[in-house]
Amino acid sequence: MAGNYKGKYEIVTADDNLPGKVMLYEKPGKECYTNKHWHKNLEIDYIVRGCMWTNLGGEDKDLYDGDYILINSESVHQTCGKYPQEPVKYLVVLFSYNYIKSYFSDYDSYYIDVDKNEQTRARVRDLLKAIVFEVENPSDFSKLKISCAMSQILMNLFTKCRVRRELPEGAETEQNNPEYIAKAIEYIRDNYRGKISLEDISSFVGLTPTYFSRYFKSATQKTFKNYLNLVRLENTLIDIQQNGMSETRSSLENGFPSVKSFIAVFKSVYGCAPSEYVKIYQEQAPISEIHKL
Repeated sequence: MAGNYKGKYEIVTADDNLPGKVMLYEKPGKECYTNKHWHKNLEIDYIVRGCMWTNLGGEDKDLYDGDYILINSESVHQTCGKYPQEPVKYLVVLFSYNYIKSYFSDYDSYYIDVDKNEQTRARVRDLLKAIVFEVENPSDFSKLKISCAMSQILMNLFTKCRVRRELPEGAETEQNNPEYIAKAIEYIRDNYRGKISLEDISSFVGLTPTYFSRYFKSATQKTFKNYLNLVRLENTLIDIQQNGMSETRSSLENGFPSVKSFIAVFKSVYGCAPSEYVKIYQEQAPISEIHKL
């Protein structure tokens, strides 16, 4: 289910020719630490060997050899090796939000509960093992095999384990139609580069501004303005990281009224300036080349 966003928002880019990002790590437990964060991607962490502590939505859980945890879109989570000096070998698979949306447009209205179907949970585990094998034993067709395994995981999860999200108790129900939120999100993603007022988007959806504001926050756990800023932020950062644009040009082309407002939003989400974040990102190996660290 949607998180409470008391963690940093993370933008995850996909590997080349894959419906997401795949990483296999093996390192001491203390080096597996991550701060609380969230992202739009569906994530699976699979333990090959060792013990990993996880916190998902405020709930602690230890994972051992062969265990995995599924982290839904927008869920706040954190990980660390259970024992600081003991190595942990684990696979992280992040499925592209846009890739999922291209096949399942109503994705935001659902979350995945893999524990509701033991057969599917076992099948997903087998597919994760297959991905680990291909990462460790690369061949000419490894990326194709990994892509197929990732697609099969998604197919199993969305046909067997999806659960509709519920609006908070007490929310109005007469117009709680998933088509409204789908139309709103589509409108934002089509028009975020320009000015979008509350009146514009509520009129497009067919609701009053007051009702739309309440409805949008009920369905997404974010205000309309916060969601719009996150979309603009995501695209601005991609232009800076991947396309080499300046902060000024990229922020203005992606809908921010000024570079100052972009930096303010960026700091509120990431806790640092864009230049600091980009420097850290550029010092890492290219995403498509990360297999074993």
